[in-house]
Amino acid sequence: MIAVVYGSSTNNTKDAATLIAETLRAKTTLPVDLIDVATLKRDLRPLLAYWIWIIGCPTWNIGELQDDWYDAFPQLDQLDLHGTIVALFGFGDQQGYPDTFQDALGIIGRKVRERGATIIGQWPTAGYDFYHSLGVENGKFFGLALDYENEDELTAPRIHTWIDQLLKELIPHAERAASSGAAAG
Repeated sequence: MIAVVYGSSTNNTKDAATLIAETLRAKTTLPVDLIDVATLKRDLRPLLAYWIWIIGCPTWNIGELQDDWYDAFPQLDQLDLHGTIVALFGFGDQQGYPDTFQDALGIIGRKVRERGATIIGQWPTAGYDFYHSLGVENGKFFGLALDYENEDELTAPRIHTWIDQLLKELIPHAERAASSGAAAG
């Protein structure tokens, strides 16, 4: 099961999460649930029922998490995410905040990895114009970097390309899970 879990203050991330969920439903037979992190009321344990998390969080203010993710973030320390696959996406403003562009991707990405999750869906930095980002590691964004203010026309095409990438990256994980499940059964 896939959880597309997002926090959104302006509906940009909600709209992207909705498109991601709809695209996944069209391209896979896995169940896909769309979850607003605010509805979890800071208790992220219900997400443990999902094998794959697709986390959407915009970078807010100057390199900060969106409010609902800010409130829920400490709860990640209570979760064992070994065996969980995580992909991340977020909005940022590369022209207005070029030195904190996509910081939220790195803040959440590092935390879920620390808790044992496997991160997929890293995204190239080519084509973006920014100075610094906590959301970049080894020359790639932790996940899909979107920019409503400056490149909104690229949002849907980037999402479709990223979903195809995620599905290819998930195949080895699905095969491993199937073979370990078959061996255990």
